[in-house]
Amino acid sequence: MKRNYVKIRLTKERLIALSVFILTSIAIILLYPHLYSLYKSTQPIKKIVYFNVPMEFREDLRLAKNISVIPNEDSIRRIFWNRGLKKITIAILNSTNQTSLIGVEAYEITFKLTTFYTIKRMNVEIKGREISEVHEISGDSSNPVIVIIPPELANETSVRVEDYNVYISGKSLKELDLATIKFIMTVLHLELE
Repeated sequence: MKRNYVKIRLTKERLIALSVFILTSIAIILLYPHLYSLYKSTQPIKKIVYFNVPMEFREDLRLAKNISVIPNEDSIRRIFWNRGLKKITIAILNSTNQTSLIGVEAYEITFKLTTFYTIKRMNVEIKGREISEVHEISGDSSNPVIVIIPPELANETSVRVEDYNVYISGKSLKELDLATIKFIMTVLHLELE
């Protein structure tokens, strides 16, 4: 019985190309988890699942993480995690032409805080109130006030706590969005990896 043999002729160029292909394939297989992790770390986080409730944001949560909370994040949690909390007032400035922008931010705060209080089994009413001046309204332990300061009036981008009043301000539309997200992240105690 005659055996058939297949002869493969490898030239130096083909051997080099085959070796490069094999080494590249091995490198990709070994580095894939790291490459995927690097890819994910560069993608914006605009959606989370909070206690099985999907929440979407207009801006990247990683960028919002850098917004200042004055004096600190615990001052916000002390106010909004209080079991004696009955009502939250969101102050809407009617002396500006950016009331629709303030309305968008107020809606986002209302939706996400309502979800938070439902999960915590706390009955907290969230209402809006029109005001003409920033310091026209004052909160207390059972009814804190959130004042959203639009870019035309803001001199800083931050979340500032003074007694039971929280001032969310941004010097641009994007910065106001980020400050609003920072406030929500702080109340919900969202930690990013």
